[in-house]
Amino acid sequence: MKLLLTMISWVETGPLLGADINVLSRLFRARLASLVALSALSGCLFSARRFSSTAVLVFLAIWLLAAGCSALNQLQEIEIDGRMQRTQTRPLPAGDLTAKQALLIAGVAIAGGLMLLLNTGMTPLLLGLLAVLWYNGVYTPLKKITAWSVFPGAVCGALPPLIGYSAAGGSIFDSAAVILAGTLLIWQVPHFWLLAWRYRQDQLDSGLPTPFRKLSDRRLFAINSCWLAALVLSYMLFVLFGMIANPLLANIYLALLAAILLVASRELIRGSQWASSGRLFHLVNLSMALLLLTLICDSLI
Repeated sequence: MKLLLTMISWVETGPLLGADINVLSRLFRARLASLVALSALSGCLFSARRFSSTAVLVFLAIWLLAAGCSALNQLQEIEIDGRMQRTQTRPLPAGDLTAKQALLIAGVAIAGGLMLLLNTGMTPLLLGLLAVLWYNGVYTPLKKITAWSVFPGAVCGALPPLIGYSAAGGSIFDSAAVILAGTLLIWQVPHFWLLAWRYRQDQLDSGLPTPFRKLSDRRLFAINSCWLAALVLSYMLFVLFGMIANPLLANIYLALLAAILLVASRELIRGSQWASSGRLFHLVNLSMALLLLTLICDSLI
């Protein structure tokens, strides 16, 4: 509680409240934290099939954990962020925060998230703790060692829906939970690679091991296309196995997914030289948002 009051005091006594909120938003990577929290919420509602106070706790807890992990990650990679154009404006390399302030804020956010999960059961709490340790203790250091860290790092994306599913009383070994977590795991790979492709020069400037130094553009593009195909098949499982109960909602989901796939296919046909990595990146994110929102709506109808 003392740490929380300290952080609140820092925000309230800043030179401009709006500026401080902007700094925290960049430190927390608020949009990404919201998507992660949405995946946990979908897992919770997917299991419970109704809205409850547990769903609110799960959403807030995972948002705080994702935000705290992001802040701690930026503290771990401050020198790397300073070398990349995409990340030079983050609070630490930009000088908007000190390392001590970032560590304090990260600690408050992570502690707050774990405290909220404590109210939902031991399994969600342990999975939340695993997510923090895996992201900041395994994945982040691996990025300095291997160009293929995205694969173990993808585990982080599979944990939030399992946290939500177990918080609602479901078993993480249920087929529905495994399919949802597996889909998030697969999604992580093209999500990461397309972002890296979009800012390829940053990857080369970062000094980190990168696939762009090991494989040709054509080969990487082909591999990523295979992951995208696997992702589409994963999306289809939710309809094939009747996990979207409302027929109208299932049809809307299929129609919108087909539209996204059509636009993405046009980019993939253009090949590695002409395809827009930025457009594909946004389409991949949009497809995941579509799945999560569909599952949430289906649970509430």
